[in-house]
Amino acid sequence: MNLVTTLLQNRTQFVTEIRSSDDLKKRIISLTITGAVAFGTYGFIIGLHENILYALASMIKLPCLYLITLAICMPAFFIFDSFIGSKSSMLQSIAIALTATCIIGILLVGFAPVTLLFLITNNNDAVFQFLNVIFFTISGLVGVRFFYYTILSDSNEDILLYNKRRTVVRIWMVLYAFVGTQLAWTLRPFFGAASEKFVFIREIKGNFYSNLLKIISDMMQ
Repeated sequence: MNLVTTLLQNRTQFVTEIRSSDDLKKRIISLTITGAVAFGTYGFIIGLHENILYALASMIKLPCLYLITLAICMPAFFIFDSFIGSKSSMLQSIAIALTATCIIGILLVGFAPVTLLFLITNNNDAVFQFLNVIFFTISGLVGVRFFYYTILSDSNEDILLYNKRRTVVRIWMVLYAFVGTQLAWTLRPFFGAASEKFVFIREIKGNFYSNLLKIISDMMQ
């Protein structure tokens, strides 16, 4: 709980301690556990949209989605960031990225009461799914924005490095978004469907973006 409070109220000091290499391994472990619990909690809630099996499956898969996406994308960021002149260590980069990911999870938990309300009172699957797409998008944008400005704030005194890192971070954010959406599509279902029997992971068909358009279309019918 202390870590959650710190990330909500005193992020600047937390980042300063990361940059001073203060117990980085311990911080990384704490961030990973906190993020996993936050995502697992929200995953369980959205899985209840169908039944307890989907709730348990989503409780496992949602933390995996964010942590695996980060694991896939971080090597590219660290290599290119170092190549253009950054002196941040791999552990520092991971800790900052995990901080951003943990913030996303905490924000999702903040949306949990609204999600529960719609889970109980709404019978339209498309509306529930679209609502969650909005919540994931808002939380993701806040977390990525934190990562973006935190990384750049370390280069304010070197304009050339600042400009290079800004380009690298922007490209990396696009990569992160594409990897995340593709992995989310691969790990589906998270919500479940009454017309289908329980499966932990469905056969891969189509893509995230075509499915999003279908959800919007079904919601408007």
